[in-house]
Amino acid sequence: MFTRKRNKNLLYVILPVLFIAGISIGYLVSYDRKNTTMQKPLTDKGKVIETAPSNEKIIEPGAKVSYQRLYKSCDETYTEEEDVDTQYVGLNEEEFAKAYKGWVIKAFSPGYIRLYREEEGYCPEHYIIGEKDGYIIVYRNTPDKGMTPVQFTDILVSSLRSEYQENIKKGIVVDSEDKMYQILADISS
Repeated sequence: MFTRKRNKNLLYVILPVLFIAGISIGYLVSYDRKNTTMQKPLTDKGKVIETAPSNEKIIEPGAKVSYQRLYKSCDETYTEEEDVDTQYVGLNEEEFAKAYKGWVIKAFSPGYIRLYREEEGYCPEHYIIGEKDGYIIVYRNTPDKGMTPVQFTDILVSSLRSEYQENIKKGIVVDSEDKMYQILADISS
């Protein structure tokens, strides 16, 4: 009978100690997970650079970046969105800004970045009918590449009426493919 009472007293001591130990271990494990961020070690030519956990916003894998360009000639905003290049994963806003000089960061979160800048010229929705090597050619502005030829013709500028020649030399700007073909048809007839 004396052993049973002793076992019962021992049980009253061991159970609270195990309970407190379990709570403590659970708290420590969850606290450690809260302090570690999604930062992956950055690599620089094969070297691993250790990063310390922080509450700073960093770019996560799978993040999106939106490029907003305001074209001054047509006063239109053109937006493109794509996945962030893997080389930028793990960067904070300041580091990312250094990589995108000339852009203004309008929004920055681990999963989404919105960049903005103003550019000269027309947006990619416009066609510019111009001249190259004496022939009529149609250009379109391509982001980060500039004016890109999209339509070559065999129409000699010198064969056109003088009013068309002057307009072609200045560049005729149209805002749709249909209008572009309509003007080319008018010019060639």
